Amino acid sequence: MIKITLILLILINLYGFVYSLLITKYNYSSNSKIQQKKIDYSTLKKRLPLILFNISVLMLFNYIGIRYFDYIFLKDYNSIIICLFEVLFVLIIDDFFFYVLHRGMHESKYIYKKIHKIHHRANVPIPFEYIYVHPLEWMSGMIGPFLGMCFIGGIAFQSYCIYLIVRNVHEIHIHSGIKTSVIFNILPFYGNNEHHDIHHAKRYGNYASTFTVWDFLFNTKLENN
Repeated sequence: MIKITLILLILINLYGFVYSLLITKYNYSSNSKIQQKKIDYSTLKKRLPLILFNISVLMLFNYIGIRYFDYIFLKDYNSIIICLFEVLFVLIIDDFFFYVLHRGMHESKYIYKKIHKIHHRANVPIPFEYIYVHPLEWMSGMIGPFLGMCFIGGIAFQSYCIYLIVRNVHEIHIHSGIKTSVIFNILPFYGNNEHHDIHHAKRYGNYASTFTVWDFLFNTKLENN
């Protein structure tokens, strides 16, 4: 399980790096950019030390968690239906926790200045900046999925892998600065790229990530313009 998890994290982040490289160095999808400002490859290089540090610690945490504490949040596989339900449940709990945490980091001037402002150096984000954050920010964000897994009495390792892929790839895409595919835009309450991009542009509102329903419920939804 540990090897599979670490390989998954490496592949996911390799995808994030290549996607960022294509955008910054080779002008990939320039006609589909949400904001017209171009981010140079030099910016990506400047971001890499913190990004690589965060990824390394994240992999270490996953190793320790699965090696020593798997009995707390993992259980045996049941069926594909149960597996998908587990993924959806954890995503919902995680995203609600993220909404509360994210909004709190903006509304607290001290926390914003000391922690969250690092992530908002990017008014025009690129994919790999999904993990260009203060280490305390992503560490506190890990509480969300852990709560979800505990609330449901643990999830299958297969569900955990699907969750890792869905959550992280989604984060990479909403930080891409590229317009969302029409296919995803038809999904109700789906947190598309435009939803998060406008958050970076204005630095407030649109605090949810995976599901925009929280922004609708708590009146923090911004118009995409």
